Amino acid sequence: MTRPRILVTVVAVLAVLATACGNGDNSSVELASGDIATVVEEGAALYATYCAACHGANLEGHPDWRTPNADGTYNPPPQDVTGHTWHHGDPTLVQLISEGSPFRESVMPAFGDTLTDEQILAILEFFRSNWAEQERTFQQQATERELVADS
Repeated sequence: MTRPRILVTVVAVLAVLATACGNGDNSSVELASGDIATVVEEGAALYATYCAACHGANLEGHPDWRTPNADGTYNPPPQDVTGHTWHHGDPTLVQLISEGSPFRESVMPAFGDTLTDEQILAILEFFRSNWAEQERTFQQQATERELVADS
């Protein structure tokens, strides 16, 4: 998936669901499949199927994720607040999940042929549901900065 397609997808979902964010809820997405709890549940199921084998059943990542392997690659980081996922906006995260990591040090594969954009956004919503308010707010601001920078 190309960066413009990712941005259009994220912007469209955010625009349609602005009311969810406007109610003091830092969710970035509420899919047609239902309310935010349903989206989080869908994201959790998708995470368990496609992500947990590498990132941990409880979002904990690999224990040595900060230490490079002998070949220079790094193990998968946590998706909870102890990792750095919440430092990035949705456009970056959607692109990373869809296309895989562009960095040779990363072993993150591409899921763009496996997961739809809505499924990827549901996984991100599952991540957010496990973060504290501070991390959710930071990540929402990162998303807004990325959308402005790329427009």
